[in-house]
Amino acid sequence: MVSQHEVTITKVDHQGRALISYPGAIVYEDPGCIVARCTWTHRVMDMGPFLLEPGDIWIEFYYRSEPFNIMAIYDRQGRIKGWYCNITEQVEIAPDEIRWHDLALDILVLPDGQQIVLDEDEFEALDPSSAARARAARALATLNAWIVSRRCPFIVGMFDAQAGDAPLTVDNYPLAD
Repeated sequence: MVSQHEVTITKVDHQGRALISYPGAIVYEDPGCIVARCTWTHRVMDMGPFLLEPGDIWIEFYYRSEPFNIMAIYDRQGRIKGWYCNITEQVEIAPDEIRWHDLALDILVLPDGQQIVLDEDEFEALDPSSAARARAARALATLNAWIVSRRCPFIVGMFDAQAGDAPLTVDNYPLAD
């Protein structure tokens, strides 16, 4: 665990151009992962199963040795909406900035466990090398295994709200396995 401090998070495209930068606060760090808490301040965005709305809370997980990041998305009241997983190049972590290189391929995970692979056409449009395709396939397989086994941040209880468990909220979210 670390004391909370502010960082800038920058999403970069496959050509190294910054697409968006936004503030976050580091809320957890260990040798394999750094976690930032951010607030969605952009316009409403329709994700299909739910909307991203101003004031939504994002808990963003960046892994030093995995080719993906995971964003746990909550509404303003702290209720989980879902998880957005980006397939990426290696994350760059500096004391005051996190930079991640988006490869366009994503998975949206709903609280009931449903997985929706997104933007396969955008990934193909990048004309990825065979090595990049293999990394993306391994990343998708790893994410699927984490989701099925309910590994953090896809924690035990996320699929069990219908069974009477307390709903997962931003206030009771564990940050480590």
